[in-house]
Amino acid sequence: MNSRSADAPRVLTAAIPDGNQIFSWIRDLTAFSGRGTQTLDDRRSVDYLLAKFAGFGLTDIQVQEADSLHWHATRSELSVGGTPIPHSPVAFSFDSGDGPFAAVKGNGRFSTGPDGITAPIVDVGEGQEDDFAEANVDGKIVLFNLRFVLPRRALLDAGKFVYDPHGTVNPSDLDTANPYLSNFEDVVERAIKQGAAGFVAVLADYFESHDIRTEYKPDVTIPGLWITKSAGAQIRTLSAQGVSAATLRLEGERVSTPARTVIGFLPGLSSDTIMIQSHHDSAWQGGVEDASGTAEVLALAHHYCQVPQEQRPKTLMFVLMDSHWTGYQAHQKFVETFITAPGLPRRIVANVTLEHIAKQAEVGPGGSLQVFDRPEYRGIFENVSPTLKDAIDNAVTAHGLERTVRLDADELVPLMGELPTDAEFVFEAGVPTISLISGPLYLYDKADTLDKVHKPDLAPIACAFIDIVNHLAATPSDRIGN
Repeated sequence: MNSRSADAPRVLTAAIPDGNQIFSWIRDLTAFSGRGTQTLDDRRSVDYLLAKFAGFGLTDIQVQEADSLHWHATRSELSVGGTPIPHSPVAFSFDSGDGPFAAVKGNGRFSTGPDGITAPIVDVGEGQEDDFAEANVDGKIVLFNLRFVLPRRALLDAGKFVYDPHGTVNPSDLDTANPYLSNFEDVVERAIKQGAAGFVAVLADYFESHDIRTEYKPDVTIPGLWITKSAGAQIRTLSAQGVSAATLRLEGERVSTPARTVIGFLPGLSSDTIMIQSHHDSAWQGGVEDASGTAEVLALAHHYCQVPQEQRPKTLMFVLMDSHWTGYQAHQKFVETFITAPGLPRRIVANVTLEHIAKQAEVGPGGSLQVFDRPEYRGIFENVSPTLKDAIDNAVTAHGLERTVRLDADELVPLMGELPTDAEFVFEAGVPTISLISGPLYLYDKADTLDKVHKPDLAPIACAFIDIVNHLAATPSDRIGN
């Protein structure tokens, strides 16, 4: 496959891994299910990636460790009126209040006690302030609808460039929201402030699964459980029949564990450095999140190792993070070490982040997960110069990355509160960023298996981002940002 768009700077021809090769790395990584900080003191993916970096020929290969926190439940139960309700624990709920960065007290165990919490269950619906004003939740278990609040429509409408040459955007898909942003924090904060003993979150916008593990949320000091939309309807039917007593039980432990970031370099003609990033940890198999992004970083590392140093105008730095799910401690330590510390030997002048090469999914009949053999809508968040914006658009077009929208990060971050990608801390540190991501419905779910990866896009995405990196490398460093 041609690795150059029409205007890309010329470099010596170097092979690019094909889709089968990239997919094989994804397959290898998914064998390490629950990798990184999701499994206590886990080195499986780190050791695999170190071997790949060494085999490709990267230099100054290193592992940076940061203190993070492993959380797991050893037992959970939910029943209403004696009727068992299927559920999953909300990860990092029942925090003791000392926060994830504090030393774990004792053995770090948490428990609702041998008999759990038995209390009336109070339905606050959407969990708005008015809903809580009409309910007394003190000492009770709160039931609420978890809502996803970032529909595809909002991102497409905000796009500065949308590539959909075959008109595949379906208006009926545009109200589907990805699970990254939700009403969770607002509702749970209200429940805690008003004295609730625990909560049950109904996955009202989800397919029929409660096997969801979202990213770390701070200050969730009461126990919580996820249930499906149908289980929520079951509880509400029981409540309508006068059954209100619920029993919630949650036991487990929080344990300090190291997060490990894998780093490797390719020296260029300048110490000015382009950082190419993803994250290797996952709550489940994580075929899409984020074995796919990690494999794309490997593809670029494999390619650039074949390009002579005299044809690399800038140094390249390949970074695969940990703690994406457990508090981003690895990301913060990386920024402190390689970006904001004074007197650094290398200056990171640009960031490229690659995440989630995904198939589209919708809620199908009967609440089923309906997966389609086409790419999930995806965004490229950027804050680079007009010339580099054109380079992104040209690369997307040249390599046929359909259903891709380019988004102005500087405009959207104030509205969203953060950059919704793994590059957030690097972006906030002032590094110009080009960050590819998609948000399929199953992103945080056990259903994120190898078959959800959109394999036909693997090689084209690698080729497109080689074009983009080549443009970054040829651009004077002080002209990369907006």
